[in-house]
Amino acid sequence: MNRSVSRQIKLAVCFGVTTVSAMALAAPVLAETKFFEIKKPSDARLQGLESLHRATQRDGGVPLPPNLSEFIKDRRAALQLGKALFWDMQVGSDGVQACASCHFHAGADDRSKNALNPALRIIFDDYAGPVVGYFNAEFANAAFRYETRQANETVTRADFPFVKSIQEINRTADGIVEPARNNSNDIAGSMGMFFTQFSGVRPGSPVDAGTPQFDPVFNVHGRSSVRRVEPRNTPSVINAVFNLTNFWDGRAAPVFNGRGAFGHHDREANILVNRPGVGLVKERIAIDLASLASQSMQPPSSPQEMSFDLSAEGNLRTMPEIGAKLLRPSPQTGHALTPLGLQKVHRQDSVLGALANSEARGLSTTYEALIKKAFAGRYWNSAELMTLPGTTGSMQYSQMEANFSLFFGLAVLVYQSTLVADRTPFDQWMESGRFNKEFDSTALAGLNLFVNQGQCVRCHAGPELTAASVRAAQGGKRVIRAMAMADGSALYDNGFYNTSVTPSTDDAGRGDLNINDQPLASSRQALFNSLGVDTIEFPILGGDSLPAQDEDTGAPVCNDSNANGVCDPDEAILPAFQRVAVDGAFKTPGLRNSELTGPYFHNGGMATLRQVVQFYNRGGNFCRFNLRDLDPAIAPLGMSAAQEEELVAFLVALTDTRVKYQRAPFDHPELRIPEDGLDIQGTRTLKAVGANGAGHALKTFLELDPQDAIYTPVGICTRE
Repeated sequence: MNRSVSRQIKLAVCFGVTTVSAMALAAPVLAETKFFEIKKPSDARLQGLESLHRATQRDGGVPLPPNLSEFIKDRRAALQLGKALFWDMQVGSDGVQACASCHFHAGADDRSKNALNPALRIIFDDYAGPVVGYFNAEFANAAFRYETRQANETVTRADFPFVKSIQEINRTADGIVEPARNNSNDIAGSMGMFFTQFSGVRPGSPVDAGTPQFDPVFNVHGRSSVRRVEPRNTPSVINAVFNLTNFWDGRAAPVFNGRGAFGHHDREANILVNRPGVGLVKERIAIDLASLASQSMQPPSSPQEMSFDLSAEGNLRTMPEIGAKLLRPSPQTGHALTPLGLQKVHRQDSVLGALANSEARGLSTTYEALIKKAFAGRYWNSAELMTLPGTTGSMQYSQMEANFSLFFGLAVLVYQSTLVADRTPFDQWMESGRFNKEFDSTALAGLNLFVNQGQCVRCHAGPELTAASVRAAQGGKRVIRAMAMADGSALYDNGFYNTSVTPSTDDAGRGDLNINDQPLASSRQALFNSLGVDTIEFPILGGDSLPAQDEDTGAPVCNDSNANGVCDPDEAILPAFQRVAVDGAFKTPGLRNSELTGPYFHNGGMATLRQVVQFYNRGGNFCRFNLRDLDPAIAPLGMSAAQEEELVAFLVALTDTRVKYQRAPFDHPELRIPEDGLDIQGTRTLKAVGANGAGHALKTFLELDPQDAIYTPVGICTRE
């Protein structure tokens, strides 16, 4: 079993216009930006900002696969299928964990009990130079321990931020970087599955066959196992359709291969197509702009999230097995599981209302019927049965079951592509130029800080407020960029930055491995290939558009002999740029609805927006330790307390009221979620909400005021 598969088994997580100005999409630079005053929307547009609603309309809609109609024949049926699968508790091995179990609150998770992971991604401080970096560093298993609270305890206001003494670390003799006194390297994440040995699915039953195991990490006082917690904070699925890649580390590839998360990286992925006169044939597919489909492949099979555990056998519960669970009739009853059969569906649900059972739970259809209605017949209409490698037992599978990953991925993509929050007070101001209740003169002052002194727009760029967007990638031309660092220069993956929230050794992030034990980061792949460190046999995302010069300084990246602006394969990378800045780097999230999606950052280590702003104002947490990969814009900003409040006011003005009140398209079926780590059935019930929304607003994390500073670490982060 290779190291990347081992990592997936152990750590898989539920982690998708007007022309944007070059300045707004440029790599961050350390130099101070000349002040640019924004008084009206046209001024903001000069900085690459725009109403997301208007930008999307001008684009003809959200970015979707251009060949989607090759697979989907009925978009409405695919939408219904995707929403049902996303919210259905029966998809999880325990009949409780749905995809939505991590994304029920403004697309994220607001639970505070049993919400900690004891740094299960920490690696040895084994840095191997400017190209390899931490790529080969192994997990430091001995370092796993809770710092903030113990398993199944509740985090409180007083626990935040997790880093209270900036810069301070402890080094052990064997090369582990641990938190200093008063700090914690715990991760605030979402609850998933109890450690249970997987024995197989049981068609017609919402609960898989399995044997509970004692969990050596997630337990109370060494006795009772509790639900595992993911090793990264849960990002919101709302507006994820605009991301070029998804998950915090971007491993959900923009090209969906129909089978897994890694796109072209996975050379073995294929689907089964029923060709007339030939029968079933294996075919490789490539569905571009489909990162949401790639992302949906991992949570259902992850023993951290939705699946019983098969790690001892070197594989995971597979999508065909999940397909058999949902599609096959029970041997006892002769009936297959009813979609959402454990949950009520509101009669006015914007997508599923017409299918809601009038006096019972679930839908008045089957998953088989929805697949047949949504997808072209060649992907499901064969009667042939087959055995599949990697599955448990000797079960044979139909074509529909074998291709269940294709249906699941594309249907969830279609559903999540409708979860677009683009009617925020800021978006409304951008369209009308008139102040409203939430976007007033204070928020405008915050916008000016966002663009100028705060330097936020350098990473939170464009209408989507992230440089990790499909728009920012410009068709792959701006995926790999050249950055002027605080010390020297480096290549990096656009939209992924090390901001020194945690030491780089706490989590390699974009610097991690792909499915082949090769680099996940495009920039490291390109250098490995160019310098002969390793041969990358799959297409490198952005590899044919490696910039010939640093866009900030103009320094040459290679000898661009044909002056085409890119480094061609025969044009060697110059020594100054034989370096990558990807270790400890994470995807820049969009900022809409951030008022509701705390705690913040990949580690969930800050509880309020004010804490986030103060983090940037002091120049980060571990800027000295992370200097090799540090985003050069991470430096003390010198904002006053009043300016911090203004910047937070702008961020609050990015909340879409429809999200806050769960109005369509953010309405949903009933969902039962675990209240704590010992909760087997899911005792907290979220009522089904129809298109008109709920009568109450979603609350902030721990019901904290976004302006609550709580605790401000002393000092500023210095690099020397």
